[in-house]
Amino acid sequence: MIRLDPAVPDAADRVRNTAAAIDPTARVKDVEDTERDAAFSSVRTGVLVGSTLTMLLVAASLLVTTLEQLRDRKRLLSSLVAFGTRRSTLALSVLWQTAVPIALGLALAVAGGLGLGVVLLRTGGQRVQDWWVFLPVLGIGTALIALVTLLSMPALWRLMRTDGLRTE
Repeated sequence: MIRLDPAVPDAADRVRNTAAAIDPTARVKDVEDTERDAAFSSVRTGVLVGSTLTMLLVAASLLVTTLEQLRDRKRLLSSLVAFGTRRSTLALSVLWQTAVPIALGLALAVAGGLGLGVVLLRTGGQRVQDWWVFLPVLGIGTALIALVTLLSMPALWRLMRTDGLRTE
């Protein structure tokens, strides 16, 4: 590690040139001290917590809707299995049914959030420092898709039994 004098404008270039002369495969990285405003950090944490809670509410609603749709399609699911449809195909259809709404919602939210964030930062005279700040929310959304799908599987397996073909 080398500490450079910030007053020398081309010091970093000189270090890179010297490192390349010593070893052409050497890598030189700039490390800078950054400070983060406490208010900014609390707003960022608040937005992450708020988006997580919102995503949990969306996932709960999606789980209830999925289970209700599966219950309404009990006879159809039983007949599909009786005609030879693989159970894995039906399980993938449930995954698709939960993944599409959350993926579309996340895509719109990320696009809108990044656009609004850029506008707000430019209004305040700041520049974007971290374009990948939305990745935790995408991770939460992906985890919730998996969770809703897994929680709906027991109901799906139960509804695909042949006793669903019996009528009163």
